Amino acid sequence: MSAAPSPETIEVAGGGVILAGKRLLDDAARYLVSPSGRFLLVAPRSAEAAVARVRVALRGKLLLDLTIDDGERAKTLSSVEAIAEAALAAGVRRDDAFVAVGGGVVTDVVGFAAAILLRGVAWNAVPTTTAGMSDAAIGGKTGVNHPRGKNLLGSFHPPRTVLIDPTCLETLPERDYRAGLVEAFKAAWIADAALHAASVRALHEILARGPDAVLSLLTGAARVKAAVVSADPRESGRRRILNFGHTLGHALEAAGNYETLRHGEAVAWGIAAALELSRRRTGLPAADADVIRTTLARLGPFPEPERRAERLRPLIALDKKATAGGVAGVLLERIGRARVEEALPAEEWIEAAAIMTLS
Repeated sequence: MSAAPSPETIEVAGGGVILAGKRLLDDAARYLVSPSGRFLLVAPRSAEAAVARVRVALRGKLLLDLTIDDGERAKTLSSVEAIAEAALAAGVRRDDAFVAVGGGVVTDVVGFAAAILLRGVAWNAVPTTTAGMSDAAIGGKTGVNHPRGKNLLGSFHPPRTVLIDPTCLETLPERDYRAGLVEAFKAAWIADAALHAASVRALHEILARGPDAVLSLLTGAARVKAAVVSADPRESGRRRILNFGHTLGHALEAAGNYETLRHGEAVAWGIAAALELSRRRTGLPAADADVIRTTLARLGPFPEPERRAERLRPLIALDKKATAGGVAGVLLERIGRARVEEALPAEEWIEAAAIMTLS
């Protein structure tokens, strides 16, 4: 087998690096960072193939090899506590480093455990899903859900290294693969019109999991997120554009008890609602809205979401971006250019939810 080409390197201001390329997992010991040289591997059963490759690469360097549950219902303080207990029992030191292998739930939970354990332990992310590679594992947002809402408990704790290896996606279920692509396209829609155009042209190859087309989209999305995060590491300004589709999307996830919709599917519907508000408030061209809806339809079909006002209203009010005047939301002025509306009335989101469409 020929040697894998050198990965593309994307720097993130404030520390950390994203490496994107094929077969990176087989050389993980070369790329993952631990001050002590010891690693604490945490992963779900659903990422078994990728975990096996990382385990082989890190042979002799693993202080801990822990399997945890996956899915939104595992994104809890109980999961964080279980990771911390296992790490402490194994003799973790502050100069050790975690390796989180899996989807966005795993990287969020492990990153949060690393943030609070011993007041901060380094960690690395090896995302194995399209959502994780394009969004969830990048930027240092870590945390868990609370019964009152999604991501209400968390911390900013960036990973030392993120490995984006599209060969991890070969065994990802089709529904999860397509749902995660929504986050990758979202990056193009808010900040990179050229990435949007190239990815729409390559959409057939992307849906067929062509490794070159997939790597190009995921690397482009990672570049967008790295640039936004570098400019605003703690989400005090521009970073909020990354929430395109998420204001209503989080409410839709919660309305389905985190079972009806995958995260990316909920974001897709949230984007559909944001397009309705954008047409009204920013003058988003109809052609731009139509091509986004058409792209989302090709990524789907996605399950029908909850639309009842009485179910959505209290969930939108609990959004962490809510203020007395409404809920901050991200709208598009055109493909590649987004802006934050500071206080959109909850009723406008509910009205948009009633009429949003992906066809």
